[in-house]
Amino acid sequence: MISTQEMYKIDRHIQSLGIPAQILMENAGANSARIVNERYDLKNKNILVFTGTGNNAGDGFVFARHAQKYGANVTVFLAKPPENIRTEETRTNYNIAKNIGIEICVSTIPQNILNNTDIACDALLGIGLKDNVKEPYRKIIEIFNSLECAKISLDCPSGINADTGKTRGVAVRADMTITFYDAKKGLDKSNSGEIIVTDMGIRNG
Repeated sequence: MISTQEMYKIDRHIQSLGIPAQILMENAGANSARIVNERYDLKNKNILVFTGTGNNAGDGFVFARHAQKYGANVTVFLAKPPENIRTEETRTNYNIAKNIGIEICVSTIPQNILNNTDIACDALLGIGLKDNVKEPYRKIIEIFNSLECAKISLDCPSGINADTGKTRGVAVRADMTITFYDAKKGLDKSNSGEIIVTDMGIRNG
């Protein structure tokens, strides 16, 4: 198990070997979609991916694209307008998702989409949360938790401190968390559901 600082250090080391962040994001999102497809069979499932504006959102956009490849009907909810996207890698994957016709809702989600969601995917905040969850994420997490469907988190349930496991005001209640490279120290079944570790395209250790 590793801390968030150790994970950031590993991430920088991997990139120093010549593997760019874009490829790491692609591998993380693609592997997550493969795992979810193996578990739930995504063909004709209605998938709603909740994204923020950082790299966790980029993982979510990649997940959305690959879920569509497996035959899912995919909608992405972007918590803030796209000009708020903070990294080049996430913006690239947002643009790809938009260009291939994935429906992207910004700031609000139509009720009919919420009512018909089979699987919700949390790619809002990831492991980088340092303070208590603020709006609009607090309300969004409440909406996520209210859905009566399977719930997946990518890397870390949003609102959970990945080092301590404590809830920062409000947190996603995930049935399954797919975490990248190695399990994070603060995650356990009580705050993350079933935990599955997937690689980012390079051998661990």
